[in-house]
Amino acid sequence: MNNGAPYLDFNDAGGQQEFSSVAEQHHEKEEIKARLQSQIESVLYHLLPAGKVRHGQFFIGDVEGNPGESMKVELTGEKAGVWYDHAAGSGGDILDLWARSRGMDTRTQFRDVMDDVRGWLGESVRLPPVSMQPTQRREPPMDELGPHTGKWDYFDTNGQLLVCVYRYDPPGRRKQFRPLDVRTGKWQSPAVTPLYNLPGIIHAAEVVLVEGEKSAQALIDAGIPATTSMGSKGQINRADWSVLQGKRVIIWPDRDKAGWEYAQLASQAARNAGVREVSILTPPEEKPEKWDAADAMAEGMDVRAFIHGTPRQEPQTRKRRIRLMDWTFDRYDGPPPPREWLVEGVLPLGVPGMVAAIGGAGKSMLLLDLCIKVAQIHTGNPIPTEALGGPLVPIEGTAVMLTAEDDQDEIHRRLNLLVGDLPDPRRLIVIPLPNAGGAMPLVAMGREGPVLTDAYEEMRQELLEIPDLRLVVIDPLQSFAGGDVNSDPAAGSMFFAGLGRIAAETGATTLVAHHFKKVGSKPIHSASEAREAIRGTTALVDGGRWSYALWEASQDESIKICTQLQRSYERDSVFNGAVVKSNWPVDKAVRVYVRESSTGLLQDRSVDLAMRISGNEDLSKSLVMALGKAASNGQPFTKTGGNGVFERRSELPGDLQAFSKHKIAELIDSLLRTGRLVQCVAPGSHIKKWLDVPGGEFALGVGEFQLGSGAE
Repeated sequence: MNNGAPYLDFNDAGGQQEFSSVAEQHHEKEEIKARLQSQIESVLYHLLPAGKVRHGQFFIGDVEGNPGESMKVELTGEKAGVWYDHAAGSGGDILDLWARSRGMDTRTQFRDVMDDVRGWLGESVRLPPVSMQPTQRREPPMDELGPHTGKWDYFDTNGQLLVCVYRYDPPGRRKQFRPLDVRTGKWQSPAVTPLYNLPGIIHAAEVVLVEGEKSAQALIDAGIPATTSMGSKGQINRADWSVLQGKRVIIWPDRDKAGWEYAQLASQAARNAGVREVSILTPPEEKPEKWDAADAMAEGMDVRAFIHGTPRQEPQTRKRRIRLMDWTFDRYDGPPPPREWLVEGVLPLGVPGMVAAIGGAGKSMLLLDLCIKVAQIHTGNPIPTEALGGPLVPIEGTAVMLTAEDDQDEIHRRLNLLVGDLPDPRRLIVIPLPNAGGAMPLVAMGREGPVLTDAYEEMRQELLEIPDLRLVVIDPLQSFAGGDVNSDPAAGSMFFAGLGRIAAETGATTLVAHHFKKVGSKPIHSASEAREAIRGTTALVDGGRWSYALWEASQDESIKICTQLQRSYERDSVFNGAVVKSNWPVDKAVRVYVRESSTGLLQDRSVDLAMRISGNEDLSKSLVMALGKAASNGQPFTKTGGNGVFERRSELPGDLQAFSKHKIAELIDSLLRTGRLVQCVAPGSHIKKWLDVPGGEFALGVGEFQLGSGAE
C-alpha cells in the first residue's frame, strides 16, 4: 500500500494460471485502463452515480459513492481516472477506483476485477479451467484486513441467497465491507442491490429502515420487521426499493450527521418507490454520537415503545429550483413591461456592467460623478442631469461606491470638487477600503474553482437593506476579485454572476471599473477596437450585460478639439467614449470627453462641439423655444412623420427653415440626448413621439391637442 492507496501487485495475483507472465498481466491492465479512460465519465457515473462534474474534474464524497466533494477524479489526458480522496489520504488509478467502489481488492482479486470490467464493456469474460472452477461458495478473503468480524446474508423474497456481506475491522483503520455476489461468485455487489431481510418484510405493513445490517439484525432478532440498503448512503440509488410500495416506513437514523443524511436520501428513494407514508425518528438528545438501533438493543431499551412513542420528523422535501410549467407562453401574454433606465437610452437599470479605460484616464472620477448625480436627483426638478451621453431618469435613490485605490482623504478632496450639497447625504455612500479594513475579495479560488466569498455575502446583505438603491460601483475589478479574472473565464463569469445577483435582487445597476490591456503605443480608432482592448478573456466582457469604454483621442484629434473649444491643448485631456457592449438597443454614439482642468473630471463636450462646428447654438435655442411653444399651444411636433419637424419646417423660425432633413434630425437628436427636449406619450396613445420641453404640459402628461395640430 502507498499512502493507503491500493495498487496492482502482479506478483501476488495467485491462481491466475491462464497468464504466462507478469508482462501479459501488465499488457492487459494497460489495455483495459485505456478503454476505461476513453469513456471516463460514463465509467464514473456507473460506479459513483452521486458524483458531479465541475471544472474538468469529477467530485464525489469517497470511493464508496457518498455525496460530497472530498474526492476528485481527473477527466482528461493521461491522468484520466486518477483519483485522490483528501479526507482519507488515499488515491490510485481508474482500475483501483473500479475495484474499491465494487468492494474488491486489486492485489488478491486481479482476475475478478478484469472480468468485471470486461463484463461492463460488453465482452465475454475468460473463465478459469474447469478443474479450477469453485464447487462451493468462496471463503471470505484473508489479507491485510484480517478475519471478518461480521457477516450478513441477503436473500430474495423466496429465501434464495443472493449476497453475503463481510465486515472487517483492521487495527487502526476504518471498518470495511466486502460483498460476495453469490450468483456470479465474485467479490462485488450486484449492479442492483436487494434490501436486507426481504423474506421478513415482504408481507409487513410497517417496516423500520435503519443504516447498516448490524442495526437491522438487532431489530429483527427482537421480532420487528426491519431492513437496510446495501453499502453506504452513496449507493442508495442502486438499491431496489420496490418491495416497500404501499407500506408505512419508519426510518431510525444513527445519531450523527451522516445518519441524518442517510435518512433523507433513503426517504426520497422510498417515496419514489411509492410507499404509503414515511417518517424519521428523532434519536434522544442525551445519547452519544453515532448511537443507533443496535446500541439501543444492547442497552435493553424497549425499542417497540421507542419506535411508536418517540417524536418523528417529516422528511425534508427537496425544493425544485425550476418548475417548467410555471414558464409557459401564457406567462408572457399581453404587453411587456417597459424597460427601466438609469441613464435614459444609454444605461439600463438593474443590470451588471463595466466601465473600462487605460489607467489614469479618469474612469474612477467619472463613476464617482455618476454616483453623485444619482444621489442629487430631486423628483420634480425639470432640469435633467446628464451622464454617459444621456439624461438620468429623475427618480430619487441611493448610490454606493466601493473603492480600493483611494483613501478617505482623497475621496474627501474629490467630493469637495464635485459636489457642494445633497438633498439627503445618506443617499451617497462611498467606502474607501484602505480606511475600512483593506482588501475585500468578492471571488476567491476554492479547491473546486472560483467561489463567491463571505465578504460578498456580507456586502450583498448590506445592499439588500437599502430600499431605494439605484447604483452600485466597484472600483477597480481586480482589487475585488481574488481569482485571476483576466485569464480564468470561470473567475470572470463568477464575478459577474455575483454582480448580476445583486442587480436582480435590488433592482440597482451594478458597475465595475476595469482596465485596458497594455497595447504599447498602438492607438485605438473605434469602439470595436476599444472593446477588444479590455483586459481579460472574452468571457469577462461577455459576463456583464453592458460595457462602456473610454479611449484616448490621437494627438492631432485632441489639438483640433481643444482649438474648437477655445482652450489650450493638454496631453491626456481628450477621450472618446461609447457603449461597446449591450444586450439591448441603446445609444452607441461615440461621445467626446474633455478633462476639466479644475476638477480633473471628464466632461461630455459632444454637443458643444457640434454646435460650435455648425455655428448654430443660437439656432438650437430658437428650435427649443419653437417646439416648446408649439406643444404649449396644443400643436406639438414629432421627430419624423406627418407632424415631423422637417415636414412642418414652415412653422419654424426663418433660419431653421433652410436646414436639410438630415441636419434637422441631427439637431433634434442632440437636443434629446442632452435633455433639452423630451419625447412624450399623448393622451390615448402608447408611443413616445411628441416633442416637448422638460416640464411642458405634454411632458407632464396633461397636454391637450388643439384644432390644427394634426394629432392622430
